Amino acid sequence: MARKKEKLEHKEKSGGYFRRYWKFSLLIPVLIIGIVFTWLYQTKNIVWTIGSERITQEEVELEIKRLKPPDYETKMKSITDPKDRQDAEDALTSKAMENLLKLKCVYLYAKEKNIKVTQKDIDAVIDSFKKGLEDGGSKKFSIKETLAEYGISYRSFMNDMRSQAIYNKVLEPVKQEVTVSDEELKEQYNKNPSYYNVPETAHLLLISIATEAEAQDIIKKVEGGADFMQLAREKSLAPDAAKNGGDIGWQAKDNLLQEIGENVFHPDIVLNVTYKIQARDGWYVFIVKEKKPALTRTFETAKDLIRNDALYLKQSQTIDAFMVRLTDKYELLVKMGNPWDRFLQWWDKQRGKIK
Repeated sequence: MARKKEKLEHKEKSGGYFRRYWKFSLLIPVLIIGIVFTWLYQTKNIVWTIGSERITQEEVELEIKRLKPPDYETKMKSITDPKDRQDAEDALTSKAMENLLKLKCVYLYAKEKNIKVTQKDIDAVIDSFKKGLEDGGSKKFSIKETLAEYGISYRSFMNDMRSQAIYNKVLEPVKQEVTVSDEELKEQYNKNPSYYNVPETAHLLLISIATEAEAQDIIKKVEGGADFMQLAREKSLAPDAAKNGGDIGWQAKDNLLQEIGENVFHPDIVLNVTYKIQARDGWYVFIVKEKKPALTRTFETAKDLIRNDALYLKQSQTIDAFMVRLTDKYELLVKMGNPWDRFLQWWDKQRGKIK
C-alpha cells in the first residue's frame, strides 16, 4: 500500500509539473518561428548572397556614389533620350555590382584560407588613408570631421578599413609574384618617351573675381602692402580659397585654363608681381611665386619611374586575372535576391499561386 501511495503521489507531482509548464513549452516553437520570420524580414535589403557573404542595397548605393564622376549629374542632364539615360544608370549599377561581387569573393577566399588581419594591418590602412588626404592638401584634419563631411559613420569607416586590410592581405602575395625585366622597361619607355618628361611648372597664387574693377582694386591693395592670401580668403569666388588662400601650388600649363596658362607661362611675366587677366569665366588676379624649367628624362634617368609604371600595369593585369578566377570559383554560390523574397516565392508555390 505504501508503495502504491508513493507512486500515486509521484504521478500527481509529475502531472502537476506537466500541467504547470506545458503552456511555456508551447511558446518555444512560437518564439523560434518568430525569430526566423524576423530574420527573414530583416534580410529584405539583401540584393545578392555569395556563400556566407551578402551584398546589401546600402552597399550598392554607396558603391554607385563612389563610382560617379564629378560631372555625372551634368552629363545625365545632357542625355535627352530616357532609354539612353536608363542605360547609363543601369551600366553604373552593373559596374557597382561587379565590384562588390569581386570584393565579396575576396572575403570568401580569405575565410577559406584562414587569412586574418591584425590591428597593425588595419592601422596601416588608416595611415594610408590619412596620407592620401595629406597628399590632397589636407595637412591638418580630423578623421571624424572628415567622415561627418561625407556623411559616413565612424563605425562604418572602421569596418571599411578592416575590409580593405583583408583585401590587401589577400592580394599582396599576388602582387609580389609580379616582376618586370629590363626589356619590358625599355618597351614601356619606347611607347611614349615624352610621357616621362617634366613640363615647365609655376607656383601660382590665384584669386577669382567677377569684374575687372574688382581685379584692379585687389591689385592696388596688394601693391599698397595688403596680404594677397588674406584677400583671396575674403574676395575669391573659388570654393577652396578660404582654406588655401588662393595658393594652388605648382601647376603645369596644361592644368590651367588656356587664357591663364598662356599668361602665367609668358616669357615676360615677372615673379612676385601682381597681374590681372580675363578668362572665359571671369577675371583673375595672380602672382607667380616661382618657376621650374622643363626637364627631359632619358631612359636611365626615368628608369625608376618606368619600373613603377610597368609594375603597376602588370600587377593590375595579374590581379584582374586572379579576380576572374575567384569569381569563377564562387559563381555557383551566388544567389540573386534575398531570403525573404525566396520565402515568399516558396509560400506562393505551396499555395498554388505560382508553379
